Amino acid sequence: MHEYGPQVFLTIVVGWILWTRMLAPKLAGVHGISAEDYMTRWRNEPHTLVDVRSEGEWQNGHAPGALHIPLQELSRRMREIPDNKPVICICASGNRSSMASYAIAKAGRKPVYNFSGGMGAWSGAGLPVKQGA
Repeated sequence: MHEYGPQVFLTIVVGWILWTRMLAPKLAGVHGISAEDYMTRWRNEPHTLVDVRSEGEWQNGHAPGALHIPLQELSRRMREIPDNKPVICICASGNRSSMASYAIAKAGRKPVYNFSGGMGAWSGAGLPVKQGA
């Protein structure tokens, strides 16, 4: 049994990553949204864009009009997110925003979207980026 320890450990870790990043959010009703989807559909629709990156990342550039709630503060600041319109979460790459989207959906907010590719995809699509506060 001892010889299979590393494989069992790796299987558990990979399973946990798949669960937290992909399966749990989908089961909670979180949808993915690409930069193209955002540009063609959501850009002009009422929604709340929640940036869950750190303060330093936020200062280096963020989407104008985004609500900044770092992921580690999300549970205590959840009520700052309006519940009368769709929520789109964004981070640097899509990982933290996936966790935030899941938490928001689990709290009963619907619909909730995870911005795929994060701020890299946002700026790569030519969407506006604001520096500083």
